[in-house]
Amino acid sequence: MMRRLGLGLAAALVCMGSLSSAAGLEYVPRLDRDKLSEGQTVLLKFRTDWCLACDRHAEILEKLTSENPAYGEAITTIVVDYDTFGNSQMADRRRVKQNATLLLLRGRRELGRIEGAVMREDEVRKLLELALQ
Repeated sequence: MMRRLGLGLAAALVCMGSLSSAAGLEYVPRLDRDKLSEGQTVLLKFRTDWCLACDRHAEILEKLTSENPAYGEAITTIVVDYDTFGNSQMADRRRVKQNATLLLLRGRRELGRIEGAVMREDEVRKLLELALQ
């Protein structure tokens, strides 16, 4: 019985790990700059645990990247906890004024952004398409 419980817990931890990595890298200071300086296209996903619009963005992003794996290959997603970093120099420099912001960057350029409760799949798709150009 204990062995089955242990195997079940191990499997759950593996699944949780793959879910969090599929959602993106957790932001730490300078991670965005490091990835951009490596030539990557970066999607900064500003969110909180309590935000319904953020959850909807995550659902749409997951759906779109499963339908078109090129998005996941072209974009490095970094999840930024708005409660922690919403008032940071990074958020200020990127002109992020609210939670539920998706910000697509390449090099020193902002390719596009979605702010707030924009929950239309076609709008998020347009943003992701900018990374493929």
